[in-house]
Amino acid sequence: MSSQSTEDTGSEESSHIDDCLAIGSIVNSNSHMDYTVEIFNETDRDRPPEPHECGFGQPVFIHKTIDGTEYIIMGVIYDTQLVDPDQGRSGPRLAQGDQPQFTPGYVEERTTLAGVALLGTAEVTESGTVESPSHEMPRWTLAVDDVVEQCPDEVTRIFHTGTDGGLQIAYIERLLDVAGPLGAEVTLAIVERLRDLFSEDAHQRVLDVVEKDVRWQSSVDRGVMQ
Repeated sequence: MSSQSTEDTGSEESSHIDDCLAIGSIVNSNSHMDYTVEIFNETDRDRPPEPHECGFGQPVFIHKTIDGTEYIIMGVIYDTQLVDPDQGRSGPRLAQGDQPQFTPGYVEERTTLAGVALLGTAEVTESGTVESPSHEMPRWTLAVDDVVEQCPDEVTRIFHTGTDGGLQIAYIERLLDVAGPLGAEVTLAIVERLRDLFSEDAHQRVLDVVEKDVRWQSSVDRGVMQ
């Protein structure tokens, strides 16, 4: 059994990525922006995540070194599924037709799987903080067994802060596409989290506009006119 430090694990106030709670590892991908994560349990970690630490709308990151530069690849949990191989299933399928599919490979024991949509990247400084956030599509492919960690609120705030100090949420269209039927709900979950992280009136007004647009688009997609 591997160990996981619990000091400062999942700290909501920390701006560092060190000692964050490891919640799972990547088991496969459905696209360049859509990954399946197997949530750690008691056999994987001394300190596995609690349900509220890896739930719907939880920001996460993967720490990787690319060409000598350290990055975090930011993502968000947009769905979870329980898998019981004793039922003869090779894995759940969340969507039908031409909707995005959540199709993990074979799992040998009962486990919880999470769908993670990527949001962008940020560089990691020598002190373990993040800077230069980008909401462009990450250029790199993640790997099987890459560890996914819970993202502290302060890191989430920095990731959503533009160079001018304003609020940036430039990944919304991609997130809505990747998360499919749950795209609106997970986007609104992020908006609510950002409301708690950005108290400035100007930022709150931007979030009001984003929320209104997402709700309107969701109602149009469902054929419900408000």
